[in-house]
Amino acid sequence: MDAIAATPLMTADAFAAALADPRHAWPSRKWALLDVREHGAYERGHIPGATSLPRRRLEYRVEELVPARATPVVLYDDGGDDRRAVLAADDLRGYGYSRVSVLAHGLAGWRVRGGRPATGVNVPCKTFGERVLAEDRVSHIDAAGLDALRADGVRVAIRDVRTAEEFADAHIPTARSAPGFELALRLMDLEAECDTVVVNCAGRTRSIIGAATLALLGVRSVFALENGTMGWQLDGRALERGEAGSPPPSSGSRAHAVACAEGLARTHGVGFLSPQGLSALLARPSADVRLIDVRAKDAFDAGHIAGAAFAPGGQAVQRADDFIAVPGADVVFVDEGDARALLAAYWYRRMGFPRVHVLAGGVPAWRDSGRRVVQGHARATPLGLAAPTSACAFLDAANLSRRLDAPPETRPLVVDVGSSRDLASGHIPGALWLPRGSVELRAAELPPGRTVVLASAEEAQSILAARALARLGREEIYVLEGGIAAWRAAGFSLAEGLPDGAGADDIVDPPYRRGLTGMRSYLEWEIALHGQSPTPEGGA
Repeated sequence: MDAIAATPLMTADAFAAALADPRHAWPSRKWALLDVREHGAYERGHIPGATSLPRRRLEYRVEELVPARATPVVLYDDGGDDRRAVLAADDLRGYGYSRVSVLAHGLAGWRVRGGRPATGVNVPCKTFGERVLAEDRVSHIDAAGLDALRADGVRVAIRDVRTAEEFADAHIPTARSAPGFELALRLMDLEAECDTVVVNCAGRTRSIIGAATLALLGVRSVFALENGTMGWQLDGRALERGEAGSPPPSSGSRAHAVACAEGLARTHGVGFLSPQGLSALLARPSADVRLIDVRAKDAFDAGHIAGAAFAPGGQAVQRADDFIAVPGADVVFVDEGDARALLAAYWYRRMGFPRVHVLAGGVPAWRDSGRRVVQGHARATPLGLAAPTSACAFLDAANLSRRLDAPPETRPLVVDVGSSRDLASGHIPGALWLPRGSVELRAAELPPGRTVVLASAEEAQSILAARALARLGREEIYVLEGGIAAWRAAGFSLAEGLPDGAGADDIVDPPYRRGLTGMRSYLEWEIALHGQSPTPEGGA
């Protein structure tokens, strides 16, 4: 393909040299390293410090992960016959990214040179969590120890720092939800109502960071619950479902948290930006600025700064490598002018991110300065969608249904290019599954001469797949207008599940959905991270 000839390749030796340079190590690197394979392949083994961005999500996320088009971007895939990185590089150049290269021979070539892949997800952040457990001497307690405290008459408050959605799905009895650094806003209130605070998440990292945060803010008796909800279940205990949020923090507790958190942030080199300063930073065309809003979801939906990512503080810390593809870029945290952004920024500085800021006064200050906010939590419009949309031929659901009733020799071939999750939840009966990230690599599976109708949950994915097939010379391509939702709304039947023999590599289930054996394996892996380096040093 022409794209292959035009793609700059980075040799494994040059890549190793770049990683060996301290200026290019995670988390100070000023270029993006993107793994364009599916999430399942990434979990089984990836280059340390890489951000997972499957090719099928490239147009949806690359602009937020790498805002400046002049930032160097290195892409990789498995190597060998896998050409997704080359194809993704060609697309990025079309979207205006001027410094894109592909790691020659991909992950396989890097391994041949001695590179040691990391397994799992969010490895740098979880490694950091285990380091904090040791360095900060975070106290931890298991379920039996919690029982013993209560038996001794100790007033215990269990606070769950996962997202509100995770909490509602399953939580420890008597626990209350306090997502991210919401907990810190209540520290004075907590000390008045209990003797001891026990912080939990699903496993380890968020509870360790939560407990360490409260200790730094002066809470006298605080524990991280050993292994979180998974440890609770492995001990044979049941979880509950439903919502149980904490009351709003008192004004005194909030003010106390701000004063303490600001001291931590300033001591560790966090910068403070006025609304004017943030506007100026965002306006610089060469600047990679990652704006992270750590408020609750309802506040974010009610009004946030355009371009901000929604990530409650604990999520922002645990999944830093998901949110920050250019670690040496400017990271700006935003809240309501309270302690949450300060605390997230503090932990990012401790992780080693060099350019971390908070918006002074948060969203209220931004609004008061006359600057606009946007509402909702809508998915971003994919890059480069306008041109292929205008070139597409569409079929509505009724027209497609009529064509599918035609004799077999003239019947169109329906192809679903969506994710395995979307396919399993509903697809047109008889559809062939050809994931969009692999369309060019598997296009030969489509019988020649057949009319193809792309019909997927996301119309945009079908449109982008139609463009890819057209580039390969395929003719008679249509897109189902409105996607599967339109087919369902028209009253036509859907099939569920994956085709026989189809493997799903695009979805990585959280460990607490993998049964007791999966939970145990995951926790053993996470504990073993202690003492490891979170950066891609050695063997690369």
